[in-house]
Amino acid sequence: MGLFRVTGRLSGPAGIAEIVQLLVDTGATLVVVPRALADRLGLVPVRTQPVVLVGGRREAWPVAEVRLALDGSEVTTPCFIAPDGPPLLGAVALESLFLAVDPVAKKFVPVQGFVGEVS
Repeated sequence: MGLFRVTGRLSGPAGIAEIVQLLVDTGATLVVVPRALADRLGLVPVRTQPVVLVGGRREAWPVAEVRLALDGSEVTTPCFIAPDGPPLLGAVALESLFLAVDPVAKKFVPVQGFVGEVS
């Protein structure tokens, strides 16, 4: 799938926000926020989580909560705080916003929620 960028707004717990270009990466689990941006937003790590980087290298990265506004919707979602690199939009945030990716048109497609059988 070809990667593409979208404009979104990330906000920290004190309401400090920035408009950012997010690289859409459905192979990434969470939103990824580079350390410098996380510091400006005042993101507060709540734990660390092992991650596997492209190429197989393993590290442990802090995990925080960030507010994401994208495509007319908002959600609070966990995020990795990366040492550097671009902000990434991963699968968990996309699913939380009920969005899928059309890889050919390089755009989002709204999806419905799904619930299994309820007794």
